[in-house]
Amino acid sequence: MKIYLLSFLLSILTFHKSFSQIFEDSQAPPSQKWHQIDCKEFRLIFPIEMENKAFTLADQIVQYLKINGKDLQTKPRKISLILQNTELRPNGFVQLAPRKSELYSSPSPEPDNQEWLSNLALHELRHVAQFDKLTGKLKAPFLEQLALAIYGLTLPSWYFEGDAVWTETFYSKGGRGRLPSFEMTLKANERAHKKYTFEKYLLGSYRDKIPSYYTIGYFMTAYLKQSFKENFEPELYGNINKKLLTPYNFSRSLKKTTGYNTTGLFAKTMSNLNNKWLQNEQINASTKYPIIEVRSNKNYQDWLLPKSDENSNYFSILQTPHNTSEIIKTDTDNRISTLIKLGYQTVPNFDIRNNMIVWDEVKRDIRYTKRSYNVINLYHLGTKKQEQISSKSRYFYPIIHPHKSEILTLEVDLSNQTAIIIIDIKTKKVLKKIQIDPAIFLQQPSFNADGSKIVAIAISNKGTNLAEISLNSSQITFLQNWGNEQFERPQYIDEDHILFKAQFSGLDNIYQFHKQSKKLTKLTNAPFGAFNPYYDPYRKEILFNNYQYNGYKISKISAINNDSLQLNSITLAMNHVDRTIESQFSAYTDSTAAHVISPYKGLSRTFNFHSLSLSNTNFESLDNFKPGIFWLSNNILNTTQFVLGYEYDTDIKKSTYSATLNYNKYFPKFTLKYENKGQIGTATINNKADSTINFDWREHDISGQISIPLAYYKKNYVYSTGFNFATSYLQRYDLSINSLKNFNSKVLFPLTYQFYWNRNAMMSKMDITPRWGQNFSLTYRHLPFDNQTGTLFSIRSGFYIPGLVTNHGFQVRFGYQKASGRYQYSNDIPTISGYGYYKYEKIKNTLLINYRFPISYPDWTIGGLTYIKRIKGGIFANYQNIHHQSDISPKTFGLSVSADFNAFRFPLPNFEASLKLTYINDITATQKVVPVFSLNYTY
Repeated sequence: MKIYLLSFLLSILTFHKSFSQIFEDSQAPPSQKWHQIDCKEFRLIFPIEMENKAFTLADQIVQYLKINGKDLQTKPRKISLILQNTELRPNGFVQLAPRKSELYSSPSPEPDNQEWLSNLALHELRHVAQFDKLTGKLKAPFLEQLALAIYGLTLPSWYFEGDAVWTETFYSKGGRGRLPSFEMTLKANERAHKKYTFEKYLLGSYRDKIPSYYTIGYFMTAYLKQSFKENFEPELYGNINKKLLTPYNFSRSLKKTTGYNTTGLFAKTMSNLNNKWLQNEQINASTKYPIIEVRSNKNYQDWLLPKSDENSNYFSILQTPHNTSEIIKTDTDNRISTLIKLGYQTVPNFDIRNNMIVWDEVKRDIRYTKRSYNVINLYHLGTKKQEQISSKSRYFYPIIHPHKSEILTLEVDLSNQTAIIIIDIKTKKVLKKIQIDPAIFLQQPSFNADGSKIVAIAISNKGTNLAEISLNSSQITFLQNWGNEQFERPQYIDEDHILFKAQFSGLDNIYQFHKQSKKLTKLTNAPFGAFNPYYDPYRKEILFNNYQYNGYKISKISAINNDSLQLNSITLAMNHVDRTIESQFSAYTDSTAAHVISPYKGLSRTFNFHSLSLSNTNFESLDNFKPGIFWLSNNILNTTQFVLGYEYDTDIKKSTYSATLNYNKYFPKFTLKYENKGQIGTATINNKADSTINFDWREHDISGQISIPLAYYKKNYVYSTGFNFATSYLQRYDLSINSLKNFNSKVLFPLTYQFYWNRNAMMSKMDITPRWGQNFSLTYRHLPFDNQTGTLFSIRSGFYIPGLVTNHGFQVRFGYQKASGRYQYSNDIPTISGYGYYKYEKIKNTLLINYRFPISYPDWTIGGLTYIKRIKGGIFANYQNIHHQSDISPKTFGLSVSADFNAFRFPLPNFEASLKLTYINDITATQKVVPVFSLNYTY
C-alpha cells in the first residue's frame, strides 16, 4: 500500500512526467513556420511544408475521432495535434498536462504494411478517447494533471497500448496485429517451453528476449473483444469509475465485467494462442535450418543482416544486452573481430562492397532535440579508416554501387517526399537527384548487377509494393499488385529474379519473384520467421536471419529452389481482424475542401494554464516534500512554462510565494524566478559565552539564469556541453530583532558562471555505468556589485573505466574548491559518504573511487507487488582533503547492494532500493558504521 500511494503521489507531483506517456518537453527549431487547421473537434498544428498532407490527415482525424468515440461511447473533447517534421526518429504520443498529441510525421525507416502517418494518428487518437472516457470531466485550467495521474494509475499499460494496437489493426488494412513478426517473440518463447510470467512479459528482462507490453496487451485485449460481447469497454469503464482510487481497481472491474482478472485473462490468452500455434504447426510443418553458430552466450544475441564477401568472410550487426551494436567480421577460421562500434540507428542497416562498408546513423541537433539528421558513414576495410560522407542530411539506406565509387541513398525531405540521391565517395558531392512521385514513399533499395537499376519497397495510400527504378530514365515499374504485405530487403539474384522477405503464407519467410512469369517461389519455411535475405553471388547461396527464442541467428540455403507457392490469403494473427476500414467508413464523405489553413499565433501559443499541482519539486524523496499548491502553464510547443505557487515549510513553519517563467524557444534558455519566503536564523549574544538567540525574517528573492545546453552524438559516444550564467537580487525585511549586527539586508547581484563538458560511451542494456566516460564542470561565483566580498571556484570531474568483467565499471570522481569571504562555508563539490558523523573540517577536495557490478538478474515476481529485474553491488572508498593526508587510507569506505524493480505491474517508474554501509575511518566519528537505505526512481 505504501508503494501504491507513493506511485500515486509521484504521478501527481512530478508534473513533467506521466505513467502513460513520458512528458516530452523539448523544442523544435525556432525557424519553423507553424500553421493550423482549427475546427470544433480538434486543432491540427503543422509546419508549412506539411500543408498538403495536413489536409488529408485532418479528414482522417475526423473519422478516427468518430470511430473511437462510438467504440467507447464517449465524445472526445477538442485536442491539439502537432505534426513534427524535423525529427526523423519515429514516435507519437498523447498526454495531459498539457492536453495534446504529437505525431512525428517522418515515416518509420522500418518497412510497414501501410502508410505511417495515418496509422499513427489512428493509434494515438484511441488514447484520446481512453483519456476522455475515464477522466474527461477533469479539465484545464486546474485538473489535467490529476486526470493524468488517475489515468496512469488506473489503466494498466498493457491494456491502453494493447487496445490502441487493436484499434490500428481492426480499423485499417494494416496494423501491427496483422504482422507475424509482432507475435514472433512471444510464440518462440512459448514453443521453446519458456513459460514466462505475466509480469515478465509486461515489465521486461535484461537477460531474455521479451516482446514489449504492446504485444501481450494486444493479444489479451483481442481475446476479450473476440470472446465477449461487442463493445464491452463502456461497462468496464463504468465499473472502474465506481471505485476510481481503489488498489487493483482495473483487475477487479475486469473480473466483474468479463469474469477474468488480469492473471486469469493472461493464462486464458496464452492457452488460446498456444492452441492456435499448435494447430498451425500440424497443418504447415516447418523446416529446421542449421544455425551458423558464430559465438554462443547464455543470454540472447541478435546476429543481424548477414552478408559475405568474395573471401568467404561473414559480416553482420551484433546486438546483445552486454554490448552496444557493432559490425562484426567472422573469417574462414571462425575468428571474430569488431570492425565498427555503431552509433544510434533507427533501424539496423549496413552494406558491404568493393572493400568498403557503408551505414547510416542518427545525429541529433546540438540544441533542438526535435530536430535530428540521418547521416552516412563509410569504413575502408583495407586502411581501417572511417569517414562521414554527409552531415545534417536526411539520408536513409545507403548502398554502394557495384562498380563505381558512388553511394546511392534515399532522401526524405520535410514534406515526406522521397528522392534518390547518388553521391560521389571521393568528393562527397551529390551527383544526381531523382525526385519520386510525392504519393510514393521508397524504402530499402538494392542495385542490380551493373548498377543501372534498383529495386525498392514502395508504400502509398494503396498499400505496399515492390518497385523497380531505372536510374537513367527515372522510370518506375511496380512489380506486383498493391496490397498490405510487409516487404523487407528486396535484392536482385539476377536481372529476372528478385529476393525479398514477405508473409504471404501468414509467416515471415524468404521469397523469390520471377519478373517475366510473375511466379512467386517460397524459399524458406522457418518455424518462427526468416528475415534479411542476402544473395551471395560467389557461392550461389542465400544467407538469412533465422529467428529463435534466443535471438536472430544466421542460416543459409542454396539459391536454387523450384518449389513454387500459390498465393494464399494471409493467415491473420487473430480472427477478429477480418473486418477492415471500409465497413466502418460506409458513410464517409471527403470534407478536405472544408478545412481552412491559418497561421498559428497569438497568446494561446504562450500561456496555457492546465493544472494545479501539490509540489514543484522533483520529489525524489518524501524527506524533502513541502506541502503547497502550484498552478502550471505549459504551452503545447514547449517553449514557455509559467508556474505560480505557494509552499509551506513544515520544518521552519514559514511560507513561500513564487512565480517562475521558463522561456526555451531560442538558442539560449531563459529562466526568471521570484520568491517571497520566510527564513530563520540564530545569533550569538555579546558577552554571553555559548548563548544564542533565534530570529526570523522574510525576503524577496529575484533570480535569473541563461543557459546554453548542447548535446550531440559522435560514433558510439554521447557528448554534452554548455554554459550557464545566473544572478539574483535579495532584499530581506521584517527582521524580528532589529538590533542584530552584521546582518545584511541586501545581497546585490552575485554572479555565477558554469561551464561543463561530458563525453560518455553509449551504454548497453546491462551496463550499470558507461564503459568509458570523461566529465568536467567548472563553476565560479563572486560578488562584484555588493559590499560583501567572497569568491568560490570549483572543479568537478568524473571518469568511467571498464571493470574487470563485462558490465562491471569503475567510477572515479574528484572535486576541488577554493572559497573565501561569504562563500567560505559553502560546498560546491560532492561531500563524501558519512559526512556529518565526524568532526567538521573545511572541505578543499574530495575523491571517490567506486566499483559497481551486477550480481544477478533474477526476474522475480513477488505476487502482484514487486518484480525484481536486477541486483547490483558496489565497493567504494572516499577521500577528503587528500593534500593533507600522510597515508593512503580513505576517510570512509564501504559497500552497497541495490535492486532494480517495478511496483504494482507499472512499467514506470523504475525503482531502485539500495542499502549502503559506510565505515568512518576517523577517531572523531560519533558512529563507526552508518547504514543508509534509499528508494529512488527514474523514468
